[in-house]
Amino acid sequence: MKAKKVLKKLFLTIVTLIAVIALICLGFWLIDGRSPQAYICAHSLTQSTMEDYEKGKGNMTDKSFVEIPDGIEFPREVKQFKIGDMQVFETAAEDDSKPIVLYIHGGAYLNNFMPLHWSAMAEWAQTTGCGIITPNYPLLYRYTVKDAFPLMVQLYRQLLERIPAKRIIIMGDSAGGGFSLALTQELKNDSLDLPSQLVLISPWVDVVGGDDALQEYDTFLNIEVLRLVGADWAGDIDAHDPMVSPLYGDMQGLPPTDIFVGTWETFYTDIVKTYDKMKSADVDVRLHVKKKMGHVYPLWPCPEGKEARKEIAEIIKSHNR
Repeated sequence: MKAKKVLKKLFLTIVTLIAVIALICLGFWLIDGRSPQAYICAHSLTQSTMEDYEKGKGNMTDKSFVEIPDGIEFPREVKQFKIGDMQVFETAAEDDSKPIVLYIHGGAYLNNFMPLHWSAMAEWAQTTGCGIITPNYPLLYRYTVKDAFPLMVQLYRQLLERIPAKRIIIMGDSAGGGFSLALTQELKNDSLDLPSQLVLISPWVDVVGGDDALQEYDTFLNIEVLRLVGADWAGDIDAHDPMVSPLYGDMQGLPPTDIFVGTWETFYTDIVKTYDKMKSADVDVRLHVKKKMGHVYPLWPCPEGKEARKEIAEIIKSHNR
């Protein structure tokens, strides 16, 4: 009898504690406008400094080989192949009716895949049945856009030899989002069959742009540093060339596009300009804006990120053919 009372008291204590925590989280969400998890994500990010830039500039570390992190499980086997010296990962679609996502990862053209990239790709492969193809494209400081861009065009050309363009979705985040848009503009210029869909997550559309007025809200991006890195990526071509800054490219005739952005990232203003320019060019484009969220928030492990990943999954599913 005594043991039952103790267990009952313990149970009530646990239920009360859970209720208190839930109320605190709800109160935080109502006051801050973000989930506690999003707040933690935003403030756990490390912003690069000018000192970091000076130390890292010219670092010729070989980044041409990566492995999928332990703990990331794709629903189907992941194989590898090469385009020139570029490592490419591929997991097949569930069947031929499912789309293939060509995913171009972000990292300021300087950093390689992060675990969040692999986790999101594995999630979409599982929830939508889509195939994933993702290249480990050449990065600074061994290479510049002149080295990476031709390999990406070659990759797409080879994909067209075995996959109809109507099954291909090009998707990318941050630098990879900018690269995705720039690549698609180039494919159009080359009169190649275009992908059925673009999905751009916080795309870096002007490598020397950004909005200084938003810097105080952005806990991730240091726009001063990024402008220097962007110029390094451009190398000896104009930093406003559409190859590196697709905001200045021709939007006419691009495929349907979904763009995800948070209002608290320094890229926000440039991304809205891109959306407006695409809209003016009669592109079927949709802008998904999340207030008070930061850079590439759809990849974050928080309720807002989970919701965005579900939206992206629905976009992928809508292109099942």
